[in-house]
Amino acid sequence: MPRLVEVAVEPLCPSTFAPFGTIVGAVGGSPALDWGTLQTWMAPFDVDGPTQMTLCRYHREPVEWSQMERHLGVTQAFLPLGGVASIMVVAPGSDPADRTALPPPDRVRAFHMGVVLHRGTWHALRRFPVGAPLIDIVLLTGRDTQAELERQARDGSLPHLTHESDYAAVHGVTFRAVGL
Repeated sequence: MPRLVEVAVEPLCPSTFAPFGTIVGAVGGSPALDWGTLQTWMAPFDVDGPTQMTLCRYHREPVEWSQMERHLGVTQAFLPLGGVASIMVVAPGSDPADRTALPPPDRVRAFHMGVVLHRGTWHALRRFPVGAPLIDIVLLTGRDTQAELERQARDGSLPHLTHESDYAAVHGVTFRAVGL
């Protein structure tokens, strides 16, 4: 029986999230474009190959998990819609040559979201809506990464751009977010 590790949900601020990525909407410095009533800032996003925008719907479920994944060929942006709070679970990147090189369980963190993940940042497979039955999220990702995941769901083929691993199998633990 796996041991349960509780992960406190942390406030999302640039300094605490920096090891995993950046916050969407954290505006700083001078705008790239300043045109009277319009200002724009460059948001970090990087992909090997074409970009794909996907609408994801996550239904409310217990905030518990053991499986995590990471993407090596793309940063990923998760943009929640409709003002619904949601939890993003992350862990720092690890050896990209080892598909199951999960960081130790005490490195897993949980944040409210609206983020861009660095390449190789581990994250739970699900997002967890808080206080609502579901959340819609715009996902900016790589078209090749998304196509591999869809192919894996159809026929079980192992993706190359994404690594998946299970803390229950590797470390004998499952997780639950607390302090929502």
